[in-house]
Amino acid sequence: MDTNSNQIRGRLARFGRTVIGFARRMTRDEGGASAVFFAVALLMLTPMTLGLVDVYISTTQRGQLQDALDTATLYAARSSATTTAEIDSIGDAALIANLVLPEGENIVESNFVLDGVKVVSSAAITPPGISPQIWNQQNLRATSEVVRNSNHVEVALVLDTTGSMSGQKLTDMKTAAKDLVDIVVQDIQTPYYSKMAIVPYSMAVNVSSTYANSVRGTPKSGTNPTGGTNTSPPYSKFKFTKNDGTVLTNTSAWPINTCVTERTGANAYTDVAPSTALVGHNYQSSTSACTAVSAIEPLSTNKTTLKNKINGFTATGVTAGHIGLAWGWYMVSPNFAYLWPTASRPAAYGTDDLLKVVILMTDGEFNTQYCKGVVSRESTGNGNSEKINCNASNGSAFTQAKTLCTNMKAQGVIVYTVGFALGGNASAVDVMNSCATDEKHVYLPGSGAALKDAFKAIGQDINSLRLAK
Repeated sequence: MDTNSNQIRGRLARFGRTVIGFARRMTRDEGGASAVFFAVALLMLTPMTLGLVDVYISTTQRGQLQDALDTATLYAARSSATTTAEIDSIGDAALIANLVLPEGENIVESNFVLDGVKVVSSAAITPPGISPQIWNQQNLRATSEVVRNSNHVEVALVLDTTGSMSGQKLTDMKTAAKDLVDIVVQDIQTPYYSKMAIVPYSMAVNVSSTYANSVRGTPKSGTNPTGGTNTSPPYSKFKFTKNDGTVLTNTSAWPINTCVTERTGANAYTDVAPSTALVGHNYQSSTSACTAVSAIEPLSTNKTTLKNKINGFTATGVTAGHIGLAWGWYMVSPNFAYLWPTASRPAAYGTDDLLKVVILMTDGEFNTQYCKGVVSRESTGNGNSEKINCNASNGSAFTQAKTLCTNMKAQGVIVYTVGFALGGNASAVDVMNSCATDEKHVYLPGSGAALKDAFKAIGQDINSLRLAK
């Protein structure tokens, strides 16, 4: 209430006390009946008059409470807070700062709740008390609601499921990743959505039979006619000379599978649609089954689906992190959108109020590259019996990863990197630093607890970006 209102209130209170005192004196004057009648009438009318004053002041104060609550709710909504506790603290402080109450009146209720993309608030103050308390007066109440400025969010979570992740490391990663799902994917998906894709990787990326033919081509039946050569689309079986000198024949040729490898040629490091340039295919021996790696999960708002995918991870194989990274990009790329179900299709680059994010997690060095769909001979993650006798078409996996990161960041994709228990591996740390959007987007946790903290920090940062406009 402003100064003038306080002055009016004070004058009315003094007037009321004066009138009541005068009436009491008149009732003690037994010399005039008219005076008695006047006094009685005055005693009856004065509370009613002051009650009307209370109604007026209550209406004024309720309006002031509403204005202050609206201002506090808007202030809380514009903050970067991501929890109800934070929102409530900010809103309470803003309400106190914006509401000036007369002496003797207090805020008796103040609640600010984060409900999806909305901040919903309520507040109450004690009523004015000029008139005698002939009847009980209710607290003055107000409510408010503000839809937060926000952004749509598309996040691709690229997770290392290689053999070195077995045991406690895999357990820790699953826990941290599922927590991240809860933080990023909101329960309320309107008017702004928040979706996440899952890309597990090992020696390659398993796209499942649902997408394999669409992205690496439908295989031609039979075995390639000349050892060591292949075409695009590939043959169903591939015979070649291994790096240990073994020559595969028609009967020992390796079969193609549903995993994919790096794309080669002019579009090796772009996200053009596979209908324009197919990605690499993969052949597997009986002892190196890439299909043991869990398949990808396109963008989804279903937390249960995403968590079930994570729960199904097993640790196997060697590390082709650059291929996982490429597929993280493809998951949020509009050029790949036609592959996915309608609800999983990413929006176009440059769409208003949209964030595209890739999170790359690894526990070690990228040690596997490909030549003609088979692990190349300079790769360090396999024995010679699992390699072909040619070098990788695109060179080092680390170099490939850095180029992919540069190109996706040029499209506006935000990149976080998480190097889990790298143990001072300089090459791995280098690619973490090079790939991330900046140094603030690099996390190098050394333990399971630290990994959980890192994923939580990333989730909260994404939410802050989601609400920052």
